[in-house]
Amino acid sequence: MTNCAKRIHPYCSALLLVLTSLPVYSAVLSVPNQAAGPGQVVLTSASISSQGQAVSGLQFDLQWDQALDLKLVLADPLRQSTKLLFTAPLGTRALRCLIIGMNQDLLADGQLLKVWVIVDPRAAPGSAQLVVRNAIATDPNGNAVPLEASATNITIQDAAPVTIALPTTGVLNAASLTPGPVSPGEIVTLFGNLPDTTPQVLFGGIPAPILYAGPNQVNAVVPFGLAPDAPASLEVRTSSGSATLPVPVVPVTPAVFAQGSGGTGQGAILNQDLTVNSPDHPAAPGSIVVLYGTGFGMLDPQPADGQVAGRAAATRLGVTASVAGIPAEVTYAGAAPGLVAGVVQVNLRVPDAVSPSLAVPVTLTIGQVATPGVTLAIR
Repeated sequence: MTNCAKRIHPYCSALLLVLTSLPVYSAVLSVPNQAAGPGQVVLTSASISSQGQAVSGLQFDLQWDQALDLKLVLADPLRQSTKLLFTAPLGTRALRCLIIGMNQDLLADGQLLKVWVIVDPRAAPGSAQLVVRNAIATDPNGNAVPLEASATNITIQDAAPVTIALPTTGVLNAASLTPGPVSPGEIVTLFGNLPDTTPQVLFGGIPAPILYAGPNQVNAVVPFGLAPDAPASLEVRTSSGSATLPVPVVPVTPAVFAQGSGGTGQGAILNQDLTVNSPDHPAAPGSIVVLYGTGFGMLDPQPADGQVAGRAAATRLGVTASVAGIPAEVTYAGAAPGLVAGVVQVNLRVPDAVSPSLAVPVTLTIGQVATPGVTLAIR
C-alpha cells in the first residue's frame, strides 16, 4: 500500500482539502448594545461564547468614549469559578483586564463581568462606543485561541439630564464587591452617576463617613447606629442635586478583603511574621494568620463612626472559621486597631491537618452568614 507520508495518494489529497477548508470558529467576547439618557446608569455584562474552543484565560483592553464612564466587577458565574480578575488602568478611559486562574479549568460560556455604563450628564444625543481591543485567549496549555471582539454602541437618547443617579445594583460590599443588603459598620462601594466632589451620604438620615470619593464612585461606612431590622433610605446629596434609594438592612454582611480587584482569590492576609501571605510567602500549619474584612455587624464597645480604632472591640456575634473545610481556632475577631471603624480583624490558627497548597479556601462565619471564599497559601 502506498504510504501517504512518502507520496500523496489521491484519497489523502482529497482529505487534506476537506480538512483545510473546514471553518475555524473563534471564541467571541461581547458586550450588548445599550441605550440611555444623559446622566443615566445602565448595568450590562461582558460575556464569552467559546464556539467549541477550549478557553482557560483571557486578556483584553476596554476603551470608551469621553461621554461614558465604566465600572466593572465579576459576574456571578465567574465569581463562583476558580478564576481571578486583575485590572490595570491604561489611561483616563482605558482599562486592561486579565482573567486567569492557578489551574487549567476552562471558562464557562456566559457572563464574565458586570459592567456599569455611566453616561455623562452633559453628553449630547447621539452614539458613543465601548471598544474591546487587543483581545487574547489561551487554552489550558497556554496556546493561543482565536478570539473575536467588537465595539459596543451606546445610544445616548434625547432626554432630560439626570444630575445624580444611584442604581440599586450599585450598592456593593467593598470587600466582596457584591450587591445586597447593608449592615451597621459595613464599608460599602457606591457606583452611579456621582460627582467628582465629595458628597454627603446618609443612611436613615444618619451621616456616613466617606472614605473615598471619585468620578462615579464613593466608598462610605454604614453608620453603626443604623437599626438592623428595617429598611433604610440611602441618600446622596451634592450641591447639584441628590438621589435617594431604599436599601434593606440586616445585622451582618460579612466579607474578607482580597488582594485582587475582583473581591475573590488570594485574601489580603498577614502571616504570623507580618509578611503578606502569598504563594511566595505561604503560612505554616499551626501559625496565626490575620484576615481583614467588613460587614461583621455591631462591636462591643461600639466605636464612633469614622474614627480610627484605638483598641480591641469584639464582634457581638461570635465568629467561626474553616481552612480547607477544617475548623480553625479564632483567637480574635473585632476592630482592627489603627484602621477605620468598619474594618474588622480576624486572627485564626491554621489547622495542623491542612495540606500544603497555594490556594486553600478560607471561610469565616458570623451568625448564620458565611463570607464569600478567599484563599490562603499554605506551605
